[in-house]
Amino acid sequence: MARPGFRSQLDILTDRALAVHAGAPGALLALLVQAPAIGAFIGLAWRSAEPTPAVHFVMTIAALWMGCMNSCTAIVQERAVFDRERMFELDIRAYLLSKMSVLTALAALQALLLLVSAGNLMHLPSSWVSRALYFIALTATGTAASALGLAVSAFSRSPQGAVVAVPILLIPQVVFSRLLLQEAVERTVPKAIHRLTLTKWCYDALETARNDIEWTDQGAAVLFLGLWTAVLLSVAAAKLRWDDA
Repeated sequence: MARPGFRSQLDILTDRALAVHAGAPGALLALLVQAPAIGAFIGLAWRSAEPTPAVHFVMTIAALWMGCMNSCTAIVQERAVFDRERMFELDIRAYLLSKMSVLTALAALQALLLLVSAGNLMHLPSSWVSRALYFIALTATGTAASALGLAVSAFSRSPQGAVVAVPILLIPQVVFSRLLLQEAVERTVPKAIHRLTLTKWCYDALETARNDIEWTDQGAAVLFLGLWTAVLLSVAAAKLRWDDA
């Protein structure tokens, strides 16, 4: 019997990924509740205020955290199933893309819930264009963070190890940020690391989404986050192929 093609595998695996989430409503609810909860904390901290650089930084870290936690156990917890299906020519590209399609939808929903929750307590930009740019930046960041989580999951030997690795990987995203380092971020090494972080690009996109929108910065942020998503998925795919050898 000929194996299903890439598109058929992608459709089947996406349906299965959706079924897995639907079959664990408690876990899905926990993933969804954290977004409005974080948004409420942000709104309470800056109640009735306009967004500040600190608000944008916290939103950025929230998107990174949620994206990584959504996906960091996605592969390792079903590694036995993956290995068995690889014996029957499972397409790694279809496998990873099926997960990313669901994770991207989840990141978009979390971004929306976070913004709605925060916006009920503080004054987000009134322009729908600015709000749409907020949503796009947070969704793109959550998607890139989900790809990072999948890479972590591909390298992990246990779900517990994957969860422990996430904070370790997120610490540089926080430390090497312009908001914390300020002038020191212009030093050679911090500047190089800063430019490679997901934090920089989401933060820049949020900062330039208000009032006089900097479209060049918006485009650069989305492009860079998209490139990181592709790179991290390629890393995960390479690790899974390496394990076949």
